[in-house]
Amino acid sequence: MTDLRECDSPFGVFKGLLPLKKKMFDRVVFGLPASSTGWTDNLPDPGIPFTTKAIRDLSYREIMTAAKEEKVSCIVVDLDRDSHEAAIRELALKSPLPVLVIDRNASGGGLLDHVIFATDWSPVSEQAMEKILALGEFIYELDIIHVITEKLTVKDMRELKQRLEHTRKICLNEGISAESHIYAGDVAEEIVTASEDYRGSVIIVGSGNRRSVMERIFKKSTINNLIRNAAVPVFFIPFTVPTSRG
Repeated sequence: MTDLRECDSPFGVFKGLLPLKKKMFDRVVFGLPASSTGWTDNLPDPGIPFTTKAIRDLSYREIMTAAKEEKVSCIVVDLDRDSHEAAIRELALKSPLPVLVIDRNASGGGLLDHVIFATDWSPVSEQAMEKILALGEFIYELDIIHVITEKLTVKDMRELKQRLEHTRKICLNEGISAESHIYAGDVAEEIVTASEDYRGSVIIVGSGNRRSVMERIFKKSTINNLIRNAAVPVFFIPFTVPTSRG
């Protein structure tokens, strides 16, 4: 989803995504305001088949309607974060599809070169972890972080470190170079700090469940800080209820 009145080229944001096209997608649908016409003239080849979809307005409802009609598997948001704050926030919290919020000011390079993964080991975070493992061949470095918001006992801290190390070893066994870290404070602020400390190329968090990292952020009314202040793209992986096999 993009608005050409806010950027020079809608293809610029896909430079870091193209290496993933065989794994994650085989075509791109550009969702644009209905007022955008003739924008495809004289544009360079994006390196992947694409079509366009006129959207009445760039609201959460209209974006999700377009996504359903086009049967997309992921939503990439390339919008001004201040002008479209409400829509981006709703997508991050409610979308049943993965949502990648692009930062236009981020430096170039591969999207998954250096992943910052925030986990609390909820079912939501564990599903996000599965997605990371599935994309392991594209990840150069991974930093796993957990943010504590209250004082822990020595025993609790020891168990937390063991849990982080276990998660790290799972990644190492899948061939992913991984390190783990503990941060303390406001969840959203510390996730952003970690992305700066380790020069991340993308932040990945689970979303869509009451006990997820995103729910903790939402309760503190700081989800907008994560989206607005992160200097890298933020990838929200939604929780899906496993289907029972009868």
